[in-house]
Amino acid sequence: MANRVSEFLNKYFDPSLELPLQAFNLLACAGMAASAIAGLESAIMGHGAAPVVINVILFAAASSFMYFARATNRHRFYRRLTVVGIFIIAFPALFFTSGGYHSGMPSYFIFALVFTALMLDGRERIAAIAAEFFIYIGACLTAYLRPDTVTMLASEKEFAVDVIIGISVPGTLLLLVVLLYIRIYNNRQKQLEELDRLKTEFYQDMHHEMKTPLTVISTDIQNAGDMLDFDIDKEVIRDKLESAQQEIIRLARMVENSLDIAAAQVNRKHMEQIDFASLLRSKAGVFRAILEQNGNTLSFQIADGLPYVTGNADMLLQVIFNLMYNAHKHTKNGAVTVSLEQKGGALEAVVRDTGEGIAPEYLPGVFERGTSAGGTGYGLSICKTILEMHGGGIGIESAPDKGTAVTFSLPVNRMSAKTP
Repeated sequence: MANRVSEFLNKYFDPSLELPLQAFNLLACAGMAASAIAGLESAIMGHGAAPVVINVILFAAASSFMYFARATNRHRFYRRLTVVGIFIIAFPALFFTSGGYHSGMPSYFIFALVFTALMLDGRERIAAIAAEFFIYIGACLTAYLRPDTVTMLASEKEFAVDVIIGISVPGTLLLLVVLLYIRIYNNRQKQLEELDRLKTEFYQDMHHEMKTPLTVISTDIQNAGDMLDFDIDKEVIRDKLESAQQEIIRLARMVENSLDIAAAQVNRKHMEQIDFASLLRSKAGVFRAILEQNGNTLSFQIADGLPYVTGNADMLLQVIFNLMYNAHKHTKNGAVTVSLEQKGGALEAVVRDTGEGIAPEYLPGVFERGTSAGGTGYGLSICKTILEMHGGGIGIESAPDKGTAVTFSLPVNRMSAKTP
């Protein structure tokens, strides 16, 4: 039982989910509980068939909305359907069949306005809240001017019970939302502290890493200038200038890659469900022509029916491009293989080449910034940073002249369907 509860909470209330989605799932769960309680109350108190039927419909709607939103990934559609179907249509119907403003229904009206503000955004939010205000106030005025349209509660006891439920259920839900906001706020504060630490570390690393190429550039240019004064062979001078030019190019690549790291660390972009199998196959395939320039072949071993992952496609593309570029750069007249399969709760991908491999002295620190066997020392560090942001990891196996295999993993999105 405990495992089922834990699995349910992981599916519907994972901290990585957006607040509107968590609020929607909370609303659906509460809606089921509230409908069950209200329907049972109406049946016991003898309010008639209408409120019982409406509450049964609300229970079925809440459970199905939450299920299908998860199964189809159409969360925005079901949030809109909730606002229109339950808040704008069902709540006013219950108002007239359950005692009007002589009941606990006005509390649900306030509850609906708050949750609408949480679940929608932009103009939709403004339009929906305005419509709810108009309808709810109109319902109260109609009940006042036309009392015959309201099915009144039979006794003071029923009125007291209904008001208590009307206070307890929406009040509990609003309390849970406040706690949800507090949790998100605390998590964001921790993230900001971590980002501040990473920013400081980034500037320190950049200062350290740029000193070497700048020193080489300065020395080479100064030596070339001195050689001109002494009329030394132009080929020697050209070599010095070419060396400086290579360091300038390396420095430019280092700056570009370091900015990618900064963007990945500081600007965590929107996460969404991604068919990573299709993304990997299509984007890695772009490198086929590039690999052929070095006489290499590219092949795929991607399993069928793999689930989606939650992530940012642009960031994950950066991982794919960096790994494929490394394979291209260090492999000639060989083969590059890209594989993907599910292992437990994660997708595991391997980019394997038959290239020159990595020297043992570089291997332990290849994922650290600045560690390189001829590159900028930032490509694999970027990959590691991005994958860890997605809850995944990365590893490497390599030996000189025996090729390299980079393995990385991404957690499976438990809320996703299988890919075709």
